[in-house]
Amino acid sequence: MSTPKPLEIETLSSNEAASLIDIDDDILYFKLHSKLNIIKDSTLGILDTALDALETSYSGMVIGTDADNFSVGLNILLLLERARSKDWNSISKTLRNLQKVCCRLRLSTKPVVAATKGMALGGGCELTFAADAVQAFTESKLGLVELRVGLIPGGGGTTEMSFRCLEGQDTSASIQELFTPVNKTIETIRQARVSQNAADAVELGYLRKTDLISSQKDTHLTDSKQLAMSLVNSDYQPSHPRQIFVLGEEGIKHHRQQIQQLRLDNTVNEYELSLAEKLAYVFCGGMLKRPQYVNEQELLDLEHEVFLSLCSEPETHAMIESTLKKGKK
Repeated sequence: MSTPKPLEIETLSSNEAASLIDIDDDILYFKLHSKLNIIKDSTLGILDTALDALETSYSGMVIGTDADNFSVGLNILLLLERARSKDWNSISKTLRNLQKVCCRLRLSTKPVVAATKGMALGGGCELTFAADAVQAFTESKLGLVELRVGLIPGGGGTTEMSFRCLEGQDTSASIQELFTPVNKTIETIRQARVSQNAADAVELGYLRKTDLISSQKDTHLTDSKQLAMSLVNSDYQPSHPRQIFVLGEEGIKHHRQQIQQLRLDNTVNEYELSLAEKLAYVFCGGMLKRPQYVNEQELLDLEHEVFLSLCSEPETHAMIESTLKKGKK
């Protein structure tokens, strides 16, 4: 079997987190290059630069990595340090920057493809949500795992899953009918479920049925580039800010009834119950009097508000610390 031709033509810019690389055919490659590709402020900064370059000088972009994992999300050690020192401004700035970059990715006038491999967790999963399409290596493990550390997805993940779960649904249906996919999705996030592979990620809603899967590692980047080029050549139409249908206080009430039963069964503790209720609060658009459409920025603001409030909770600090200790073993 012949070795695929190297795609990297010219490195345009680089820092410790990522590089911008010209891979020919008018396609830009945003290459993450650390062991776990933890999302830092420097990652978001150079991704912003990549989007500037994409808009002015390229036809499409691929986000990927040569590392084992696409990205395990935000730097939770730094987050814990900032939370303990009550540096709320820094936490808020990083979260807003992640939201802003993900929004820029999704609303770009040029197509973006995420080439996932290994783990794409938390903020890493949110980056894939922002792409126009995903070319997933078959063993990709995607998941919104923030509730494991006492948080909720705050970089657009809660908002995106709220949109996806009722996308294409008849919004005039009864609250009971609409609550079924809503509850299933909230539970996926509450349980911090991670896909076993790319096909499983489709079932969990982390990948769309239209996303593509590569079975060979050595052709994964080439496949991703070809997908980007096909989007360019298919009269690409950029996305626009969305209106998202949410269930409001009726959805929150229905979910509270579900989760209270888990508490009675001693399946969740009091703090896990509180986290689930806060997740449902954001997912359903807050205490709206009736199910309705809201601007997605309203959900992003709720994400930010709840994420920031959870950063001040001692129970969240303990959950982050426990996760970090497990990771060192």
